[in-house]
Amino acid sequence: MIDPHQKQTEQTDAELPNQLRVITNQATVIANDQTSYVGGPRLTKTSFVKAVFDATGQAIDPKQVSVDLSNINWARPDDYRVNLRYANPGKTVSATAHLHLFSLNGRDVTIHAGEPLPVSSEFVSELVDPGHPDARQNAQLVFDEPVASFQPGHRYGAMLTYTVNGITAAAHQVLQILPNLVSIITANQTTYVNGPKTNSERFIRTLCDADGRLIPAEKAVVDMSAVVWNRAGRYPVEISYTDHGKSIHRTAYENIFELAAHNQIVVVGDGDPIPARYVALARDHYGRDRTRWTAMTYLDPSANHQLPGTYDVRLSLEVNGSVATVHPTLQVLPEILRPLNSTAAWTMPVGRHGEPLTETQILAAQSLRHSLRHTSESRVANNAAKTADKLTWWQRIFHWVKKG
Repeated sequence: MIDPHQKQTEQTDAELPNQLRVITNQATVIANDQTSYVGGPRLTKTSFVKAVFDATGQAIDPKQVSVDLSNINWARPDDYRVNLRYANPGKTVSATAHLHLFSLNGRDVTIHAGEPLPVSSEFVSELVDPGHPDARQNAQLVFDEPVASFQPGHRYGAMLTYTVNGITAAAHQVLQILPNLVSIITANQTTYVNGPKTNSERFIRTLCDADGRLIPAEKAVVDMSAVVWNRAGRYPVEISYTDHGKSIHRTAYENIFELAAHNQIVVVGDGDPIPARYVALARDHYGRDRTRWTAMTYLDPSANHQLPGTYDVRLSLEVNGSVATVHPTLQVLPEILRPLNSTAAWTMPVGRHGEPLTETQILAAQSLRHSLRHTSESRVANNAAKTADKLTWWQRIFHWVKKG
């Protein structure tokens, strides 16, 4: 039993013999994840160590941590693991850091005047961000100069950037703006009613692309819907071509003229009909009469308006190098069949170039031919013509003189 009045004394730990004291080892390594890009600054080993503590919990120099970077390929974007190891007497601690490595490569861009300015993704040659397949769309672009000052024939700088976890990769690229040299030189064409239709490519003399190079005319769009091929007139042909954002439109013209003819019937001694007598209609693309421009020749070199017979005639009209030709006939009758009225009543229409006669015209021609063939005078004239064909030139003169 302890006496409360007895004085007590305390003993310190040092006075306690054979006492064991256990202290917890507080060695710890804290990893530091990093982000970088191909071609960027190379990270040091200590940059992957956020903090390290010894056994007593005191912070020590990160250089004492062993950092393994052997598995990192600094030229290939990827997510890498970095192993950290710290050896302390009585305890070894480890941790894992991560390296996110991406890459950005840019390219210069060339456009032509008139094209829209390229967006940032068009300046990207390669952008690899592991785990982000749409990274290209997130690149940023800033031009060195205001866009409003851009002019054809000049080059302008542009800064391309991409940021991940606060780390930005950048590439300085160039935008070159070329003049747009798209051009069309047209060529008007001429044809005639019911004549050959002009090929669409003939309306284009030259066609150049944005770089000024000659290209095939078939690349242009030619609209010939306004042309009426069976009627004389001047019709617009619209031509358009677009290259590198620049569209040009030009108008050429299809000129269509018209020629129609009459057959002619004359009596021996009336003289050779002038070309205008054969013309039923000669009109250019402006609607002007071109009867005086027509030319007439006989297909048979032996044709003679002094000898009864039927002769083929070539009647032609040329406009801008295009020639329309029709083939009327000249019928020469003996004097015995001379009509009482003017020979103008003996004109029969032929029709336009390549166009068949109407039913009315056919009936009128048949009626006229029938009346010439089935009258007593026509039979006498035919016999006289046959006889005259068998006579020599002197006999023919003697025959007509005797007959007179």
